[in-house]
Amino acid sequence: MSRPMRRRAAACQTCRKRKVRCDNARPACGFCQANDFPCAYAERGEHEKEDRNMTRVTEQLEKLSREVENIRSLLASGASTNANPNAIAFPQICPPSECGINTGFATGAAESQRDYLQVPACGGSADTILTWPIFGGRFRDSSLVTTLFQSPHGGESSRHTDTWIVPSGFQSPPTENIPALVDRFIQNVHTKNPILDLEALVQSGRRAAEFGLQWDAHSCLVLLACALGSISHPFTHSMNASQMERLYHDQARPGSFIPVSAADLRDGETFFVLACRRIGLLRHSVIGAQCHFFAGVYLMYTFRPLAAWNHFSQASTFYRLRLRLIEGLSIDDMSAHDAETQHDSVARRLEQSLYWSCFKSEVEIRVELPLPQSAIAEFEYPTLFPTPPTLSGDYPGNDQFPPGSLDEDRRTAHTQQHRLFDRPDLEARRHIIQLFDEEQSWYYYLTEVALRRIANRVLNAFYRGNRPASTWSTLKPFIPIALEFESQINAWAANLPPAMQYYGNNANSPTGHATAAGGGHGSNHDLHDSISLELSWAIGNRLLEIRLWLYQPFLYFAIHHPMTTGVAAPSNLTAGEAASMQALAQSGFTCCMQILQARCLRHRHHGIWFDLRALVTASLIVIALVKSGNLDVPGIDLAEEDLRGHFTKTLEALTYWEDEAADIKRARQVLMELIEETG
Repeated sequence: MSRPMRRRAAACQTCRKRKVRCDNARPACGFCQANDFPCAYAERGEHEKEDRNMTRVTEQLEKLSREVENIRSLLASGASTNANPNAIAFPQICPPSECGINTGFATGAAESQRDYLQVPACGGSADTILTWPIFGGRFRDSSLVTTLFQSPHGGESSRHTDTWIVPSGFQSPPTENIPALVDRFIQNVHTKNPILDLEALVQSGRRAAEFGLQWDAHSCLVLLACALGSISHPFTHSMNASQMERLYHDQARPGSFIPVSAADLRDGETFFVLACRRIGLLRHSVIGAQCHFFAGVYLMYTFRPLAAWNHFSQASTFYRLRLRLIEGLSIDDMSAHDAETQHDSVARRLEQSLYWSCFKSEVEIRVELPLPQSAIAEFEYPTLFPTPPTLSGDYPGNDQFPPGSLDEDRRTAHTQQHRLFDRPDLEARRHIIQLFDEEQSWYYYLTEVALRRIANRVLNAFYRGNRPASTWSTLKPFIPIALEFESQINAWAANLPPAMQYYGNNANSPTGHATAAGGGHGSNHDLHDSISLELSWAIGNRLLEIRLWLYQPFLYFAIHHPMTTGVAAPSNLTAGEAASMQALAQSGFTCCMQILQARCLRHRHHGIWFDLRALVTASLIVIALVKSGNLDVPGIDLAEEDLRGHFTKTLEALTYWEDEAADIKRARQVLMELIEETG
């Protein structure tokens, strides 16, 4: 007679969240005792709710994403009712059921994909705004970013621009520092792009520290992690930077804010150059694509967006070729997606994340620079979102005693005799969970992917064509589209997970919070607090970015046409439409002022160059509004005060970074010139 199956004992709450095996000891399990963590066991059914948390977030993201498809009908109707021959040809998008979202490789150039896969270049950038008529034609196209495409040596070929060279004063980096730098990378960088197997990375770093660096892909990835670890710091160290710098310089006390120094930058560049010597040896594999991706991230940290785009494009090419190889290796007409699912779940999740990180990074640069997209923009991934990690307590080795087996009773005794984290892989996991909150990182990552899709649809709705501004003098068909987009963006903002609203709820006074959180070396709580602040701050900036793209056509109209309502409204607009346009333009001005407040932090990260570009864009729009006099700009009264006072933080931020970026220096000079003329 067979023995009835018995339910496996549920792990404690801490072990479940951190995804380690629990020995179920009472009152506290072995893992919690060893790490001095609180240990609590949920009542039956409670842990099932926890396991469904991430699934529910994903479902909510997908639901909100599909709601954006309601805009498609407005796009189509807007195209049919627009009699202006210069107006934008709106994309015709198929219904969700016909888009093939869950069907392997994309076919053809279907608009269902191109409304978010391929985006126009530079439509809402600062360089484009300088070509608006309000500035009198004095600036040519790409006048700010031209410096990025010029040789630092006057256009002449030089070995310094042909190859990456080791910085002066080179000393071989001490390998014993590698594990600590990898830890800093995990804490400060990987949280925004969770595309690596961290256990493998930690173990590779430890091997490099013990046996030396090799010439393989794993050593290349370790070197890139060290490069980024050298130049990155926790977010709370950057908040209220000026006050902390005074503490550092005046008191030089231990634990005060230490900015990224010249030595840090030199060490980072040394690690990066050593990694570049190995990048040419990489094969078209997932780890090869990961190396190119994080090389691009490092170059964004150090204000080299053109070189970063090259590596992001290479990462996308590596990944696209890998998908082709999977397709070619499939047999019996098995689809590429089916072949891919033969991988284990962890590998599949990492590959999905890699796709979205490559795609997002390419698009972000294309919005600012006139550069092409890689082949990844022609491929629609089979899943709407990358698969988040499971929140179950399962971990390799848990099936050693299958549930219901005769040996199950020996599970506890076996665990007590052989501590799980004595094994190298489990010890590495124990180390990682003290550095990295995987669940929080994935809340951010899924939200970023969803917002990227909405942002791309906004860009395609309003910025298609070589000269999108030429169509903005007739905005009547855009009004319902903009109102619907605005409604959807507001819905996203209202439905963000609480963790992604943390900055807005807890850092309304950044000075006090930063001083408290950044005043010492910090505990794990302070570390996680810093990560929560950074991730939610980044999401807030993303929402502001999307809103400004949405409002920019109406700001353009307000700048170049008097904004009136009622009987004085333009003949082609009803009073209600004119009021809506004025409200959208007013919201755009408010958005600009919020950007000037939010993105001035002196925090070196993947998006620092984009932060500074956003500051310049918002500043130029505000200056143009003031010059035109066509829109009420609350808080700015030229009769009472100098205009320059409203851009103090922006100019300070640009000045702080301009020595590392010639285009940022050029932008500050142009901004100063326009402020002096206008104010």
